[in-house]
Amino acid sequence: MRKINIYDRRSGKKDHFVLDAIINDEGNLILEGFDIGDFVKEYWGDSDYEYWLTIKAKHLNAVLLHLIKECFDHEIFTNDSEFNEWLKEKGIPSEFSSWV
Repeated sequence: MRKINIYDRRSGKKDHFVLDAIINDEGNLILEGFDIGDFVKEYWGDSDYEYWLTIKAKHLNAVLLHLIKECFDHEIFTNDSEFNEWLKEKGIPSEFSSWV
């Protein structure tokens, strides 16, 4: 997977907000979005606003680890089994080991 839509929201008749996450050919993570509509025109003076946030590939491991911790801190996952189940739901292979 190289691209996933984070959100695609509409508000009223004209306002539209989109954010995608992309891994480019260099392995960088790019959050790419656009906002369109009256709200944007009021705020920016133009009805179309596009933006990009790039995280270099060498920093993605840190991003990943912090995001996983945030998921546990906010109880999106309460244990490793729930995290592993989520991986399965997304079709992401994993290996589990244990020792007693």
